[in-house]
Parts: sequence; C-alpha cells; structure tokens
Amino acid sequence: MALLKRLRELVEFLFEVLVIAKVCFTTFWFWLPALFAAYMYFQFWMIFFIHPLTVLIVPVVFGIFVIIFEEKRVKAQYGLDKIRLLRASDPLGASPVWEKVRWDVEKAIREHRESVEKSEERKKEEND
Repeated sequence: MALLKRLRELVEFLFEVLVIAKVCFTTFWFWLPALFAAYMYFQFWMIFFIHPLTVLIVPVVFGIFVIIFEEKRVKAQYGLDKIRLLRASDPLGASPVWEKVRWDVEKAIREHRESVEKSEERKKEEND
C-alpha cells in the first residue's frame, strides 16, 4: 500500500509540475523579458554587423513591388489589359477565366467634369 501511495503522489506531483510549466510557458509575461533580451542582443548585433546602407535595400525592393502591383491594379480597373477572374460560384480547382473589362471613357470624363464642377461650386460657396 505504501508503494501504491507513493506512486500516486509521484503521478500527482508530475501532473502539477506539468500544469505549472504549461501555465508559465503559455503566458505573455513569462516570455516578455526573454523576448526583450533577445531583441536587445539583436539590436547590438545589427549595430556592429549590418552596414547602414544595407537597411535601405528592403524599402527599395518594397517600393518596386508597390509600383508593379499599382500598375497591374490600374490596368485591371480601367480595362487596359485582360484580367483573370475567378468567381466565387466557380467550382473548386477551376482556373481563372480571361475577361476583357470595358471602360466607358465618355462616362468617366462626364463624372470627372461633374466632380470638378461640384468642387468649384463648393469653393465659390465658401468664398461668398
């Protein structure tokens, strides 16, 4: 009986240790000092081992991607290029369909003129 009691106490002790370890490892406050220390070491490493001009490469690459995707977006919006559409009603695994978007130039010009006239009227009302 004593052996069975000790075994049960050992199992309970191990279970409590695992629960406490789980609670500690899954809380944000346990990891905050460790992450801050790692961040500080990373900052010191960057100061000594990364040239300042190297840090400019990432924004330049990001800017190039932004320009490329903006051009694609404008072409798709105004129908200057064929675009691929995949509708929500298409079956799973279906490939996108090429469609030509029609752009009504006269309508766009008319809307632009109306918006310019409205803005001029607002400015005129504000000045009066």
